Amino acid sequence: MQRRNQLFRALIILALVVLAVYYLIPTAQTLVLNKELNERITAMSDKSGISSTLLKDKIFQMDYDLASDIRHREEVDPQVRNELASEVQSMRGDFYKGFADAQNGAIKLGLDLQGGMYLVLEVDVVELMDHLARDNQSKEYKELTATIKEQLEDPTADFKTVVMGTFEAKGVPLAKYFGDPNQSDEFIFSQLMDEAEKAVVRARTILANRVDQFGVSEPSITIQGERRILMELPGIQDPARAHSLIGRTALLEFKLVAPVEVTVKVLEDLDKLLANSEDVEAFGDEAVMDAPETADAEATPEDAQLSAVEDEIFGAPETMQDATADTGNADLIDDMFAAEDEEAAADTAITLDKEHPFTSLLTSVDRQIIVSERNVNMVKRFLSREEVQNAIPSEWEFLWGNKAVEREGQTFHWLYLVASRASLTGDALEEASVNYNSGSNDPGRAGEAIVNLSMKREGAREFARITEANVGEHLSIVLDDKVHMAPRINTRIPNGQAIIEGMESMEEAEDLMIVLNSGSLPAPVQIDEERTVGPSLGADSIKKGAYSALIGLALVIVFMAIYYRFSGLVADIALLLNLLFMMAVLAGFSFTLTLPGIAGIILTVGMAVDANVLIFERIREELRSGKTVWNSIQMGYGRAFVTIMDANVTTLIAAVVLYQFGTGPIKGFALTLMIGIVASMFTALVVTRAIFDWYTTTRTVKNLSI
Repeated sequence: MQRRNQLFRALIILALVVLAVYYLIPTAQTLVLNKELNERITAMSDKSGISSTLLKDKIFQMDYDLASDIRHREEVDPQVRNELASEVQSMRGDFYKGFADAQNGAIKLGLDLQGGMYLVLEVDVVELMDHLARDNQSKEYKELTATIKEQLEDPTADFKTVVMGTFEAKGVPLAKYFGDPNQSDEFIFSQLMDEAEKAVVRARTILANRVDQFGVSEPSITIQGERRILMELPGIQDPARAHSLIGRTALLEFKLVAPVEVTVKVLEDLDKLLANSEDVEAFGDEAVMDAPETADAEATPEDAQLSAVEDEIFGAPETMQDATADTGNADLIDDMFAAEDEEAAADTAITLDKEHPFTSLLTSVDRQIIVSERNVNMVKRFLSREEVQNAIPSEWEFLWGNKAVEREGQTFHWLYLVASRASLTGDALEEASVNYNSGSNDPGRAGEAIVNLSMKREGAREFARITEANVGEHLSIVLDDKVHMAPRINTRIPNGQAIIEGMESMEEAEDLMIVLNSGSLPAPVQIDEERTVGPSLGADSIKKGAYSALIGLALVIVFMAIYYRFSGLVADIALLLNLLFMMAVLAGFSFTLTLPGIAGIILTVGMAVDANVLIFERIREELRSGKTVWNSIQMGYGRAFVTIMDANVTTLIAAVVLYQFGTGPIKGFALTLMIGIVASMFTALVVTRAIFDWYTTTRTVKNLSI
């Protein structure tokens, strides 16, 4: 019976060792394949001059045509381009499959070990209130929200106290803007908070979708408190791109551009309003200060010649005709200010004066508005004035283009008067995808990155109706209140297809595709806290952590071998198995190893032999009392068992509490501590006893080296 029990224990231990090795094989394979990947990426970078960071980032991003991107790089030798394209296809074959399979089973590294970003985001609930309010444009409401925002700048301020207190202080019931007049303020506020909670949950889901498409490995995105979202993005090495991707509201809208006669009327009204303004002269002085090169009241030669070079600067007119046409700044409407010839057009480009204080800052090109870089701030200051906003009809609004145009050493910005109400929103979008411009409409744009938009069935039907009813007009594509383009509609578009172009790189097009596909955030998010860990710092942390663990392990092994001799070697075997089991559990259950987790492993190394020390001391006592070796071992394990269980179970409970209620680094520490406690109890009580039982039953032992 005794031999049968020994055999059974031996088989269990052997099976666990084999299983542990099996789970750690992918980790070993990942280390080998990662080294090979770095060598191949470095070789490709040396041949082509392309950044190794870019190559590594894109090599396994299958929705990105890296081979085509390489073939479009004219600075690379054609033969080298073909070789690199072939290498890309090769690496995306069997090598990728093996590497991906190995990574899926390997130990995952946390943010602090492989580098990346740690962000705390806060959902702007006040902005959400603006969307829910019945009249968010009234002067009273704007004053209320301005007061709320000012008070919420204090991080200790309670949102409910601030909102309720502000409305009560002004004598305004919440029912005036939210809910039903028969509902109490308390009830309406609870409804608002329910909407805010839903908005935070939805924002977390959308951000998770964006991060997944961005290609982040093992991201952690959790809700913290009422309005905050905590994000850990391991492997992110481009903070600016991550900011753009995460913080973007991604509100896609299709808005009709105002007809020429409406635009001219609005501009004339603004000129009259500002011309009669008492402080227009002060604004004129500021304009001169902002643009010292135009201190006099005459047009500069640069502005006077702008119309003559308009085609050269802005390219040929473009239109929205079908699924593949469109996408520039549209077929430019001739001469917005009715300048019939070059001389008249030059007259529209004048400096700020009292008769035309607004239009003197603008320039017309083919009846579209552009603003010189030097005048942009002045135009924005005029448009920000309350009386100017009130003078603009409520059904129209001014929006800026998303990018400046730089040609011939000059910089210009598009300014559009568009409908306040969107004809179509991003809800109608079914899918966005990236591609390269074929250049069929404009050979000069061949090879540029574009984003294809496909509408849902209802969206396509509405898009067809809009384009049919507005042939000859311009339809702007607006993302987050920036006009990406305003093409002219030449014909009805029945298939719900459109294109966005003007991206500077495929990476920018991909980011736009990601935010469009994942949907718009219910409210803007602000970054409250940010920490970035570089990959070199993470690698240094791994190296130092590994060194400290190995040094600690070596010291414990040497101490046990010297102090307890043969029995100490038995404890050392158990200690090595303990580490093996810990790492296997991390790999098998896809847990993430962090720097505090390494600290937990090091702590476990010291604690792992603690149980054996208790057992060995009890065995020594039994031997000194005159008992046999076999009886001393049995009595030592039996009497130490309760003490070992008490000590480890209490520590395990503390670790469980830390893991349940802790965040980030604390969770990493608690996780490895829990695994280590369970593994050390098994190796101390089962593995070492199995070795002693085998040793004492296979030979006659009169003295135990302990």
